[in-house]
Amino acid sequence: MISNPFKRHIESIARMYLLGVLLMFTSPSTQAEPTVIKIGTLPGLRYDVKRFDVKPGEDVRLVFENKDTMLHNLVITKPGKRMEIIQAAMLLGTQALAKHFVPDSPNVLWSTEVVASNDSFTLTFKAPSEKDDYPYVCTYPGHGFIMYGTMRVTDSPEPKEMNTGPMVAMAEHHHDENQAIVKRGFMPDAGPATIAVKLPGGHSYCWDAGAVCFRYAWHGDFMEQVYRKPAKLLGIVYYREDHQFPFLLGADSPTRPSNVRFQGYSLDEAGIPEFEYEADRIHFKERLVVTENKLVRRFRTTSDQTVELRFPIDPDQSPQLDSTGKREGDAFVFSGKDAEEFYIIVVPTEKK
Repeated sequence: MISNPFKRHIESIARMYLLGVLLMFTSPSTQAEPTVIKIGTLPGLRYDVKRFDVKPGEDVRLVFENKDTMLHNLVITKPGKRMEIIQAAMLLGTQALAKHFVPDSPNVLWSTEVVASNDSFTLTFKAPSEKDDYPYVCTYPGHGFIMYGTMRVTDSPEPKEMNTGPMVAMAEHHHDENQAIVKRGFMPDAGPATIAVKLPGGHSYCWDAGAVCFRYAWHGDFMEQVYRKPAKLLGIVYYREDHQFPFLLGADSPTRPSNVRFQGYSLDEAGIPEFEYEADRIHFKERLVVTENKLVRRFRTTSDQTVELRFPIDPDQSPQLDSTGKREGDAFVFSGKDAEEFYIIVVPTEKK
């Protein structure tokens, strides 16, 4: 006959065993699996996912796969802090590579390492509890001005929005001579975040989003992308500008602006881009077209202050340039109402 204390001990062991068996079979089904988000890259400094949604506090596993030939990373920032993190990454100097081009900042929430071609990196994190739009961006030098997307924290997630906008279509359909071709990538004699445009009319140009300035123009054929190297120009360069912001600001002692930010570009029905950027509280829009075999650059500005702009002219290039502005020495000057919309005209030559 089993004593009561011993019986109770046996019953306790049995209950613990049964509880362990129950936990063994029930635990996997009660633990929620993280939401898996896969993001890749596309040629021309683009993520293949433009936007993805997660719920507040949700466990997320983000798999970033670099299918491009260039190095990239992915940094998720606090709302509205993308440009701040891009600028901070550019100031890392000799520490940049060791830090994977990610600055030490409380505005960086999560980040991958720099990922080589055909490699991947996985981030695991808990989504913010606050519903908002959280940018993600590549902070490799120059890339972040055009390579970014949005993580939206919402109670009602929707399917991912992929990067299949009109810019891709314009770049892939070359047969229509009335359409511009826009390609983003790595151009010679320019930074890594450059935009090459072939305009209707046989002229092409390079615009640098990282330096926020026009670089050069050529005529002839367009360009050829080269694996792991700058693209090859298939024409003759006829005009170049200094690798810096093109305008001096101010009337008495004009200087280069201290704060310049590229804000993107839009395409019209012909696929011609209009670039937008800001310099010391002046908002610029710049659009280039071909008219009578000349490259015509239209500028529009808006500001809460009186604007005076000075466009320095290289004396060697003076015969190539004309403008709606007033000529003062080796510069075109635009002030007041004249600075709200003006044109600079480039006449092609055969010099390279």
